[in-house]
Amino acid sequence: MVRTALQSKVRRIRHSCERCRQKKTKCPAEKPICSFCRRLNQTCIYLPRRNPDAASKTTTSLSKDLPPTNCTNTATNLTATSPNALPASQAYPATWHATNPEPGPDVLDHLVDVYREKIYFQPLPLFNLHHLRDQLLSFPYYLRWGLLALSIHYTKHSFYRGNEDEAVEYYTTSSRSMAMELSTEGTAQIDVLQLLCLLALCEIMEGQHSRAWMTIGTASRLEALRMSSVHYPSNDAHTSDTISRCHWSIVMLEKIFTPNFSTLSGSIRHPDFPPSPTPPTPLGTIPGGKSYHPGLSDAHEMEDQNQGVNACSLYVTSTWGDIISYLRDIREGLSDCPWLPTSRYSKLAVKFYETEMTLSRQHLLRHVSFPDRLPSDIADYREYWNPWVLTQIVSHAAKAALDNPFIQLVAHRSARGVTQPRSFLQHSVDQALFNYQWVARLLQMCEDVQFTICDPLIGHAVAATATIPWLFQFARDDEVATKAKENLKNFEIVLAQLSSQWPHIAHKLRILQKLQLAVQDRQQDVGTEVPSIRFQPELLWELLDPNLPPTTSLRANSSQPGLGDHNPTSATLHVTTTFTHPVADQNTPVDRSSSSDNVDYLSQQVFDDLEGQFLDDFLSDSFLSGMFY
Repeated sequence: MVRTALQSKVRRIRHSCERCRQKKTKCPAEKPICSFCRRLNQTCIYLPRRNPDAASKTTTSLSKDLPPTNCTNTATNLTATSPNALPASQAYPATWHATNPEPGPDVLDHLVDVYREKIYFQPLPLFNLHHLRDQLLSFPYYLRWGLLALSIHYTKHSFYRGNEDEAVEYYTTSSRSMAMELSTEGTAQIDVLQLLCLLALCEIMEGQHSRAWMTIGTASRLEALRMSSVHYPSNDAHTSDTISRCHWSIVMLEKIFTPNFSTLSGSIRHPDFPPSPTPPTPLGTIPGGKSYHPGLSDAHEMEDQNQGVNACSLYVTSTWGDIISYLRDIREGLSDCPWLPTSRYSKLAVKFYETEMTLSRQHLLRHVSFPDRLPSDIADYREYWNPWVLTQIVSHAAKAALDNPFIQLVAHRSARGVTQPRSFLQHSVDQALFNYQWVARLLQMCEDVQFTICDPLIGHAVAATATIPWLFQFARDDEVATKAKENLKNFEIVLAQLSSQWPHIAHKLRILQKLQLAVQDRQQDVGTEVPSIRFQPELLWELLDPNLPPTTSLRANSSQPGLGDHNPTSATLHVTTTFTHPVADQNTPVDRSSSSDNVDYLSQQVFDDLEGQFLDDFLSDSFLSGMFY
């Protein structure tokens, strides 16, 4: 009876379209498109009318049948019994139109497959893949449309052919209107929070970065409000899983896109991590395989507790956000002595080790045999491989960013004017080189097994890591310089692939290309050997900083703000030394003549206005097998 009453009220259509209602102007109310929207050539949308009093009474009535201590179940049940759910049987059109926007079951099946391959844990674990198809039918229309809007970016299904942009605008405008209306009322329902996560990703993909910031902030505040009203966790496994995925998705949005403005990361109350999928069946020992290393053994390791690959991925993402927040503070001039045990650098290094300890050896590269698997095997276990790849690449990229030579040799010195210990600099640059090469190696593995990367977080990580080979390409050691140039090209390819969907990644790609153009111009002026290169440190900072650009759209050319169209500070990188290799082949001659003198020379330099010398003899060939190998 309650549900029938709610249906009779909610399904009434508003007299004003959304455009007129938002502008607070009188709507002509023609159907399907009002004359106002037709004149401005914009999408005209009429949403179901929502009666707050009726919805409130219904919520109260339904909640009487629920446990009084579990306020989250109310939101979940309201979602499941939504009057805007798709009917069991209905005639669906062959092509999309605003007057009949709901796709048929075959289209929903396709879009769920798209979500599974392109969106799930790239970067958010928002929905449980095993239940998504069935739940999609019972979602309220605004949540279903939010998911459709995000999925359409990755598909050319015949249902939307030629109308993709119009469909995305229709779905996002409609769902955003309802999300904002519910959010301003403080309605901290799970379906509203899920929708805000979807809208944030859609807005970033459309280059609407200021709006995305506001959406992420709204989601985090609403989630904090929801958590403050929950005193007992749900006993229902499905509800707990939904809440966990939603909560950690919001945390990941904060850590990835707004790491300096996090609401939830400081909370001491968090739900458990989402359950992790079962790893693929081990391939066993494959002599000659890419992951075969007979010298590595688990015999010396103690028994560990397997928290699952999802937990590891979330730990790594949190650490990444903290490291990038640290770099942002250095950029703003808030620097300390990184080698001190009380410094933020040391605390972050300890957190990284703690993160490493959460990864069970069951998920190590040599056990999962990722590069030795067939593409079909990878496709069958995307639920596992998506968070696994994120964990591997971002963990190495985070450590490379923490020890980035530009940060340690230039930024810290410029900010504090204090000489750093030579052994600390040696260790930092060694670690940066070691971890950046692992990022390059993992990306090559993904290409070999045809694993498509769609994750903007990995795009951030690759862009930040690209600053390291950009610096090492100037080495006088031909092998090191050649490898750096090769890896740099591969990084550009990955960024180019992600740029088609993520405008802010395209922005970073243009910055990297601008840096490379400066190198090429210098080479044409002085010949093949480049003794020094003048560049803009602000461009390196833009690659290291994951914050979204301030522009509303970045699909234009490189004349956009942030690409050096003002009068930036310049720095000069001098290449005067030869790399030394502490660990080298016994038959390979090793040049150690310049190492000690050059370290002393670095300690004498004064970094004035970020103009100084990059010491390129801090290199050792690492013989270790990888942090997560």
